[in-house]
Amino acid sequence: MPLYSYSCGLCGSEHDEIFRFSNRPDLVDCRVCDGDAKYVIRMSMAQANDAGNEKFYNSEGNGLVMHDFKCRACEFIFDELIDRTEGQSHNSPQKCPKCGDSDSVWIPTAKIDRWSERFPYYDRGLGVMLESKAHRREVCKQRGLTPIDGDWDLDSEYRKMDDINEKEDREYVDYCDKFDNSPEFREVRKLRDQGRL
Repeated sequence: MPLYSYSCGLCGSEHDEIFRFSNRPDLVDCRVCDGDAKYVIRMSMAQANDAGNEKFYNSEGNGLVMHDFKCRACEFIFDELIDRTEGQSHNSPQKCPKCGDSDSVWIPTAKIDRWSERFPYYDRGLGVMLESKAHRREVCKQRGLTPIDGDWDLDSEYRKMDDINEKEDREYVDYCDKFDNSPEFREVRKLRDQGRL
C-alpha cells in the first residue's frame, strides 16, 4: 500500500501513514498533539532516507522503514524492512538472504521514485525495477500508459476517477430501471419471479 505524508498545522510535526490509494484521508490525527495532520504532497520521510535527517533516524521513532544492507561476507546487497516499534534500527545487523551470514552493514541510499530520475529504482506504481528513462517509456507503452513527467495535479486525477465512478453508477441504475420497467424485459421478469431464471 502507498505511503502518504502528513503535516500537523498545530505543532509542526510530520509523519507518514499507509493507506489504500482509494481511501487516503485528507486529515489524520497528529501523533504528537491533539491537532489534525493534513496530507501533503512530497517525498515521504521513508523515501527520502536522508542520513542527515536526525528526526527520521531517531531510534525512538515508530513505523516501518525499508533500508539497504550489504553482507560483509559475500558482498550481496539486499533490502530489509525495519520495524522501529520492535526496537530495531538501521544499525541493527541483518541476516543475509543469500549466504545466511548475520554480519551486514547499512548502506545509506535514497529510497526514491522516478521524480529524481536516478536509476535503477523500483517503481511502485508500475511494479517493476526500472533501468532507465527509455525502459520506463517502454514499460508504459506496453501497458498502454502515458508517462507523466514533472508535477501533476493529484486532485484533478481524483476528480476524473470520481466522474468515471459516478458515470458507471448512473449507467447501472439506468440498466436496473430498464430491466425492472421496460416492456422488452417483461418475459425475463416473469421467469425471474417464477424462480425459473
